[in-house]
Amino acid sequence: MQMVRNILQPCRERHQNKPHRVGFRSTLEDFSFSSFPNLAYVDISMNNLSGPIPPQIGLLSKLKYLDLSINQFSGGIPPEIGLLTNLEVLHLVQNQLNGSIPHEMGQLSSLYELALYTNQLEGSIPASLGNLSNLASLYLYEINFPVPFLQKWNLTNLVEIYSDTNNLTGLIPSTFGNLKRLTMLYLFNNQLSGHIPPEIGNLKSLQGLSLYANNLSGPIPASLGDLSGLTLLHLYANQLSGPIPQEIGNLKSLVDLELSENQLNGSIPTSLGNLTNLEILFLRDNHLSGYFPKEIGKLHKLVVLEIDTNRLSGSLPEGICQGDLWCALQ
Repeated sequence: MQMVRNILQPCRERHQNKPHRVGFRSTLEDFSFSSFPNLAYVDISMNNLSGPIPPQIGLLSKLKYLDLSINQFSGGIPPEIGLLTNLEVLHLVQNQLNGSIPHEMGQLSSLYELALYTNQLEGSIPASLGNLSNLASLYLYEINFPVPFLQKWNLTNLVEIYSDTNNLTGLIPSTFGNLKRLTMLYLFNNQLSGHIPPEIGNLKSLQGLSLYANNLSGPIPASLGDLSGLTLLHLYANQLSGPIPQEIGNLKSLVDLELSENQLNGSIPTSLGNLTNLEILFLRDNHLSGYFPKEIGKLHKLVVLEIDTNRLSGSLPEGICQGDLWCALQ
């Protein structure tokens, strides 16, 4: 089952897949930035570059694209990076950068993609990032910020938020319901608490919602049934309680539904039989009771079914756990 779980994990190469390249070893400390005032595109990712990112990088005033990812850069992100006001894409991922994110980064008014994940950054997420009104893609995962999640962002152009595997605490902001363009919201493996805001149901463009491995409590909002384009819903390993809403059966595009390891009770809703595209259904380790709905036996695309460690009774519908379907039922 671990193999299945690994296959299902969201891709970690999220922002851009790159071809294999042979790297070179050097630093940028002797690079003459002032000699290239018209430079607009810099991609030196996937090399063996080390040392600090020089503050002179702020001299590249016409730069629109900067990718220093997958190197061995160390030290802090220079505040002078905030001088690159024409910058549209900034990738600094998978280095050894430390210190805090400079608040000057909030001056990058043209930025639409920011990727800082898998570094050793610390401190807080600067409130100035809330000024990046053109930001569409935000990748801040695996940074380990021990801070409350920001409540005041209103970046209405955001399309993707990946801020998983940090140490984020506090509540999921209800203002996320204003991010009408959002297609991916991945906040899993943090320490977020409180209820799932019903306003998440306003995100009609959402395709992936992953909130697993937090401390979320309360009911699953019925409003999630309004997310008609959703293909992935991961809420497992929280403290959610109450019944599974019948409205989940409205998610006709859903492929992967994982609600295991919560405190859900009541019966399995018959409306889940409407999820004709469903391939994965994990409901194990809850307090579900009653009969297993015969309607789920009609889900012919179902590949993995886990309903063990509940209080279900009766017999399974004919055809369940036959052929290629993998089941955990005890």
